[in-house]
Amino acid sequence: MAITYQDAAHLLRRAGFGGLPDEVGNLMALDLPAAVDHLLDFSAAPAITPPADLHDTTKGQGTRWTSLTQWWIDRMRTSPCPLQEKLTWFWHGHFCSAQDKVENIVLMYNQNQIFRSMAQASFRTLTHAVALDPAMMLYLDNYTNKVGLVQENFARELMELFTLGVNEYSQDDVVECARAWTGHGLDSAKTSYLFTLSRHDVYLKTIFGKNQNWDGPQTIDEILAGVKRPIAARYIAKQMWSFFAYPNPEPEVLDVLQAAFTQGDLGIRDLLRAIFLHPNFYSPRAQEGLVRSPIEFVVAALRHTNVTAAVAKPESYLDDMGMLPFYPPTVEGWKQNSVWISSASWWARASFAKNLTSKAVAAGLLSGVKSMSVPAAIQAGFDQFGLGTPSPATRAAMESWLTAERSARGNAEQANLITLMLMSPDFNRA
Repeated sequence: MAITYQDAAHLLRRAGFGGLPDEVGNLMALDLPAAVDHLLDFSAAPAITPPADLHDTTKGQGTRWTSLTQWWIDRMRTSPCPLQEKLTWFWHGHFCSAQDKVENIVLMYNQNQIFRSMAQASFRTLTHAVALDPAMMLYLDNYTNKVGLVQENFARELMELFTLGVNEYSQDDVVECARAWTGHGLDSAKTSYLFTLSRHDVYLKTIFGKNQNWDGPQTIDEILAGVKRPIAARYIAKQMWSFFAYPNPEPEVLDVLQAAFTQGDLGIRDLLRAIFLHPNFYSPRAQEGLVRSPIEFVVAALRHTNVTAAVAKPESYLDDMGMLPFYPPTVEGWKQNSVWISSASWWARASFAKNLTSKAVAAGLLSGVKSMSVPAAIQAGFDQFGLGTPSPATRAAMESWLTAERSARGNAEQANLITLMLMSPDFNRA
């Protein structure tokens, strides 16, 4: 049975950055399993062509970061496989590294490519790749980790943030795991992974009660394929459900997701499919459960106005919104919902919306609304911004505003309508 407009639009918001009218219509022609499989199919993703400035060493890191950020935002905006980019963003916030510590934008780009190429692969394979990634080595200091001078940062976050969650390991496990990761570092240029045997602790170590001569990658296998596998599967299922649906899922939801994830040998695609097919994903709690993050807001706004990142320059506003790509605030990444409703963050959204409005007006967006009736003009705005089922309160407020605007013979109807649509509660709902 075909899915409803509301559910199709919701799925495209969560599995991407909002559906344009034809995209919603195409999804509605499918039944739910087929619609989910369509979104999980990345075969149509465009080839990767890095931004021109990325490898230009005559330009500063800041200029190259701007080029990379605009490149990624435009890829989020235009890719026919938006879920791939949404997942790339998710992994960027899960396996955090930050440019202010790494100080090499090419390494940040390379890590971004790991997240994209393995976005829905095996979580075990992805974790192994990230562990040996130079950006991660620099960010969590494992390149300095050597026998006799153990650095615990990566070992701790591997367990606490990346795979298991809090209270699922001991401090002794951290120390012993860090010993296992000694010698796994970088070459002299700090740009490529290099294992140095003379820096590695070759003695017995006890991790999760097992005493053996552990090596670093073996600890990932023990976590994800050994004794800790059920805990890791449930932890990642909770993280992904919280990102795509709503925080603090019910235990019975996690039971279903954990089972699907485990049966699929920790295949990320299997977990995603279980999430998007779960009835609770389409519940009122899910439909109303998330505020668009700054990145989601910016990308959706650019999609619905058809303005490029190079023109809108969203990177100039994202810092004030609290979400700058390649600069997560801590190794914990970004939080959800209430943190985005602060007055400072909202003013930054409004500033971006006003800037984007001027670009959209110049391009002729909604230029015909002045000749329409009030209800028709407001509906045209809803259609343009993907708000097929706006709340009655939002519709009434918009129509009341436009009626007053016309009574006052205002001359900024087109611009103000665009800005109000961008700042409406409905558009800022994820």
